[in-house]
Amino acid sequence: MPDKAREMRQSIAQDWIVPPYYDQAEAWLGPFWDEGTPFRRLFDQLDLSRVIELACGRGRHAAQILDRVGELTLVDVLDSNIAACRARFGDDPRLRYLLNNGHDLPGLESRAYSALFSYDAMVHFELLDVLDYLRETARVLRPGGRALLHVSNNMENPGGHYHQNRLWRNFGSLDVVRHLADRLGFQVLDHTTLSWEGQEAIDGLVLLERR
Repeated sequence: MPDKAREMRQSIAQDWIVPPYYDQAEAWLGPFWDEGTPFRRLFDQLDLSRVIELACGRGRHAAQILDRVGELTLVDVLDSNIAACRARFGDDPRLRYLLNNGHDLPGLESRAYSALFSYDAMVHFELLDVLDYLRETARVLRPGGRALLHVSNNMENPGGHYHQNRLWRNFGSLDVVRHLADRLGFQVLDHTTLSWEGQEAIDGLVLLERR
């Protein structure tokens, strides 16, 4: 991986260490979990028997689905977030935890998981890391397994730092994600653009199925 890509990944990770963000985010669940939202409509099409949450933060989304999962693996690049999730959920036997490097899913079994989802995080990721995660998702999902990804749809400022962009959305494209997913062995089942805080179509949401 080029040094600049690694530096950008580390810079992004450092931005999300500050605890006040996670306290505030606990109140921002409506767009994801209210009945009738695009997120909820597509999430309800996932098989939660063995699911991965990528970039889990401090567990706000995991808390919404614990009563529905068979097994849930929480993945994050920050050890402070993994520690916070362990403290929040205790010794629940359905939970697994994975500290990763910001672009991989090390140690997770290939072709073994029913679903993967990522909310409110991948919109900030470098496009190279999104590509790596698509590859890894294709590896760990079993045939017929599904991925639901919340991605950036901001094509402004290529080569710039995401701090310079609206709502800190990194350079990205829903159409590019769909194209890459197709080439990596996914069928695109559904997709939509999303407006966020008044910024029209700045995000994308895509539901993929492993062929």
